[in-house]
Amino acid sequence: MKHSHGHFALRAAARLTIAAIAASSFSINAEESLDSITVTANRMPSENVLAATTVITRSDIERLQITDLPTLLSRQPGVDIATSGGIGKQSSIFMRGTNSSHVLVLVDGVKWYSATAGSPAIQDFPVEQIERVEIVRGPRSGLYGAEAIGGVIQIFTRKGQQGVTPYAKVSYGSHDSKQVSAGVSGGNEQTSYNLSFNHQSTDGISSIKLNNPDKDSYRNNSASLNLDHNFSDTFNVGINYLRAEGFNDYDSGFDSIGRYKEESVQQVIGFKSQLDINDLWQLNVNISESRDQRDDFTYGATNTRHRFASVSNLLELNDNHVVNIGLDYSVDDVDGDTTYNEDSRDNKAAFLSWNGKANKHNWLLSARHDDNEAYGTHNTGTAEWGYLLQEGLKFVASAGTGFKSPTFNDLYHPFGSNPDLKHEESKSFGLGLMGSVENINWELHAYQTKIDDLIVANAPFYIPENVDKAKIKGIEFEVSTVVASLDIAANVSFLKPEDETTGNILARRAQRLANLHADKQWGAWSTGASWKLRGHSFDDAANTTRLGGYGLVDIRAGYQLDRDWQLQASVSNLFDKEYQTVNNYNSLDRTAMLTISYKP
Repeated sequence: MKHSHGHFALRAAARLTIAAIAASSFSINAEESLDSITVTANRMPSENVLAATTVITRSDIERLQITDLPTLLSRQPGVDIATSGGIGKQSSIFMRGTNSSHVLVLVDGVKWYSATAGSPAIQDFPVEQIERVEIVRGPRSGLYGAEAIGGVIQIFTRKGQQGVTPYAKVSYGSHDSKQVSAGVSGGNEQTSYNLSFNHQSTDGISSIKLNNPDKDSYRNNSASLNLDHNFSDTFNVGINYLRAEGFNDYDSGFDSIGRYKEESVQQVIGFKSQLDINDLWQLNVNISESRDQRDDFTYGATNTRHRFASVSNLLELNDNHVVNIGLDYSVDDVDGDTTYNEDSRDNKAAFLSWNGKANKHNWLLSARHDDNEAYGTHNTGTAEWGYLLQEGLKFVASAGTGFKSPTFNDLYHPFGSNPDLKHEESKSFGLGLMGSVENINWELHAYQTKIDDLIVANAPFYIPENVDKAKIKGIEFEVSTVVASLDIAANVSFLKPEDETTGNILARRAQRLANLHADKQWGAWSTGASWKLRGHSFDDAANTTRLGGYGLVDIRAGYQLDRDWQLQASVSNLFDKEYQTVNNYNSLDRTAMLTISYKP
């Protein structure tokens, strides 16, 4: 095996130095080079990443003191979140103005979503189980297949490290919110492991703004396990497991006095193996399953299961050129109290990508062929090129196609489905600059995405149908720096997501987004503040229901009691701003949280 600059050696180093890799956040950490090591953007460990990518580390999460995944994602460039109530309530991701089902979400490489809804229940993922998050904005169907029109989010759960390190955290705050977590991380040169547990609960707020003043509570219990073992210098295996059980009180938008209850289970299981056959060839095999189970006490139970197997071959032709050739196979199954007209479908795919560099140029080319049991074959691809204009300044250009198949609810639900739906297709183009000078890192990206046959469900009957064409144009800017020992990170997004037929703005998408984070550390003390701005949006396709824009201010502080113990306090929505991201649904008021944590 090569031990200098080879990608295979890089992957081995990534396993052994996961903390160092996780520190490669472009948008949040100022001490960052242009070439971050990421896995998600190119579907392989890569230094030369050209896609717009954000990495959120464990230290970022702890510094920001954010306790739920929708809020964490909403602070990132190009990401808009709509939530029907407070913590634990239904949340949707709109990345670069695309639909909530246009973002592929992976957990430790395992596709996580509901085959009926078409998107994952991000509100149910426990933040305390996260090691880092990689967010890739822009189409990635040429590598991953369906869903990846707007981008890919990959969540990595906590990993092991050498030695034995226990850790724990206890939090209490507004609305009788509680969080208790504990875990242990350990290992040696051959084996690493992490086992962790988390409990989160809150009395909540009244989700709906109509005449229904009850509090809608939420609780979530979760456990995760990660285990990796090196049988030799060339053979590694690993397993990952996560299970999160939720219980939710919620209000229905169709009933001003009803109160509903739901139990849910999110489960991800994965097995991976990596074999370095020789200096040029690495074989990777992955087998996984994800589940979304929901038992609504009013509407009945639904259970969706996604099973996946993949074989990929990384061929390191030399230090500058890596080819990835692979096969994917997946099966989606649906069962429960509702009898669907079809309850299973499979997908077979082959993909090829080439990541290369020469002199001042580097590029990624990928192509993929999918054959789906329900909607036939589809070809997609990605092309990205970067050119180093001068030291610390890179120009990038990209083009990509994507697609999204209708969900089981769209096609097969006995009530309100449309069997004549077409799958959605997209074409995207982008230009960008990536810069780094002294202690300032910045990125500027402009893009355009056209989506044919966009699937929408309009009131009052919410029958899914295809929109002829949707066009989204946008500009994103992000910068991070250090000024007078103050860590500053900011991002701004301007976009126009419109239905080309009507000229209306697509529902629940803001056209202006901005975030500012400022943090300072001195001695045992740390303080910080965040400012989030979101422009107005429309709740409906006809643009008759306007939701006003808003700004939120969060503040935080921490004190290191000694080497192992830390005390933290935070206040979110400091000025108690009233706002909505979904019509008639409340959002959290001013909340405070106090935390004590133990981390040797």
